[in-house]
Amino acid sequence: MNPSSDQPEDRESLRERIIGMGESSVHKSYYPLLQQRLSELERFRALIDETHDMILVIKTPENTCVEVNHAGSARLGFSPEQLANLEIAALVVPEKREQFQVLLLHAAESGAQEKIETTLCSAQGRMIPAELSIHFVTIDQQKYGVIVARDISERLRYERALVATQKKLNLINSLTRNDIKSQIFIVRAYLDVLRQIAKHPEEITILEKLAGTTLDIQNHIELAENYQKLGVHHPRWQNFSGVLLYAISHLPPIPITRCTDMDRLEILSDPLLEKGLTHLMEFMYAHGGMTVPVQLSHEEVDEGLTLTFLKTGTGLPPEQRESVFVWAPAKTSGPNLFFTKEILDMTGISIAENGDAGMLRFIIRVPKDGYRFQV
Repeated sequence: MNPSSDQPEDRESLRERIIGMGESSVHKSYYPLLQQRLSELERFRALIDETHDMILVIKTPENTCVEVNHAGSARLGFSPEQLANLEIAALVVPEKREQFQVLLLHAAESGAQEKIETTLCSAQGRMIPAELSIHFVTIDQQKYGVIVARDISERLRYERALVATQKKLNLINSLTRNDIKSQIFIVRAYLDVLRQIAKHPEEITILEKLAGTTLDIQNHIELAENYQKLGVHHPRWQNFSGVLLYAISHLPPIPITRCTDMDRLEILSDPLLEKGLTHLMEFMYAHGGMTVPVQLSHEEVDEGLTLTFLKTGTGLPPEQRESVFVWAPAKTSGPNLFFTKEILDMTGISIAENGDAGMLRFIIRVPKDGYRFQV
């Protein structure tokens, strides 16, 4: 006969299994895992609180804060309870609030990470220049936004100091160049007089060489003047076909074939783009003459936009395909592609030559966020 189920040892065993005690507990195996998860959450929370960036988690559609790290609460001057009753856009200064709300809505709809530079306002009224990264995630069918805000006050101070220093250096360089150009003008005038009164052939030869050297010095100074302006002004959207037409207008008549839909193409580049394209076209026609047309085409690829300048005739040897973009002071009187490369590189645009012995082919690659087609 089986022993009665109400014996004390059976009741104690059953009790231990129900409340999670004893070797036979049905819950005992979950305790180590639960403890591990709690430890991980504590470490993660400590890590978030130790970071200098402000981190806020907002809940849609109210866009109120449900979580904030220590840096966010301390710098903004709001407690987590105060932020829970405050729409997140209220932390942005009024003049930039609409722009922030548009970006927030776009990030929520697209699910993509968005970035913006704006100004936050603390509870005490202190202005905080900040770079915001916004990304939305869905947890348990509820959408949350994660905002990481980085204080960029120090970076902006350094930038302002750098701009002020650059302006001073540019002024000094400009005054120095003007003085040198004035002296060169005087030297060339005296050389012209000496050439008119010189009688011996050797004297004339020497004076012509001096005049040529003086002209090279003047060209060097003019190139340095152009290069100094690189990066001084912010990049701007420019109609590529229009800039190209202005670029070739500085050269003898050049035949060029291109697609008609390129008239709508705009690229984000330094204002000196026109000079860079002038150097490129001058280089291409220095190889193979002026009669063979340049074929210009474009193609959209995964990485962005590819622009191809192709001209049949004399190509470059393989060992020269990279050296044409290297600074060569002895060749600055002619076409110089170092300057072109530096102009394009200001906005992340690259240029390379990959033709062969029978043609020149320059490939310009524009990143995805560096071009657009106007409607």
